[in-house]
This record gives sequence, C-alpha cells and structure tokens, in this order.
Amino acid sequence: MFDTLLKPSAKGSTDIRDEIDRYLNTDTEAVDDVLMWWSERRSMFPGLSRMALDYLSIPPTSVDVERVFSRGRLILSHVRSRLNAQSTRALLCLGNWSLLGFVEDNDVIPVARMPDVEGDEEVELDEGWDRILL
Repeated sequence: MFDTLLKPSAKGSTDIRDEIDRYLNTDTEAVDDVLMWWSERRSMFPGLSRMALDYLSIPPTSVDVERVFSRGRLILSHVRSRLNAQSTRALLCLGNWSLLGFVEDNDVIPVARMPDVEGDEEVELDEGWDRILL
C-alpha cells in the first residue's frame, strides 16, 4: 500500500482526464458500501479512488469528530508536542483507516522503519483552508 508513497507521480493531467472519462462511462450500480466499492476499484481508478476514500472516510457526525479530537489529544500530548501539522493529520488518518480495515499493521511497519523524509518541515496553510463550502 505504501510502496509508492514517496515516489513522485509521473501521470499528467491527461491521465486523470482519461480516468474521469472511464469512471463517467461505467454503468451505474446499486452499492451498499461505497468505501468498499472504491477500495475494490483502486487499480482501475487510482487517483479517483484515493480521493474518494479520503473524502468518504470523513466522519459524518459530530460524535465521531469529538472522538477524533480526543485521539488528537493523545497524539499531541505534552510529550509529543513537536509533531507538525502534516504528521498529525497523517497519524489521525492512519488510525482511522486502521480501524476501518483499510490499513493493516503489516503495511505500516515497513514504512515506519524507513528513514525520515528530507524537507518534512511545517507546511503553511492558506487562509480559509478549513472553510466548509456547501
């Protein structure tokens, strides 16, 4: 799962357009588990499935959000207060994906043993990055 995490993508904008066209030309299906549907089609729609899994795994209720903040407090304890925003987001997503069964321990352990990434400094976010658009 993490084999291509640090490799830059060689696909151009035409590849994503082709992927979108292929998706739009597929027959409509009745789906009970949309996350599983996208997970099963990762090889067919790699970019779209990654985006869909990211967005569709966002908790739909405030109860789940409260749990995420509680977990965030465990991750960002006073002992670990030097984690940057990108690392914190990655840890929260990884924990959630692990609970949902998208990531297994045997996927994470080899990546955890990899050397740190150069230039892994704090990323400055644009103003309004957290604005919810309806």
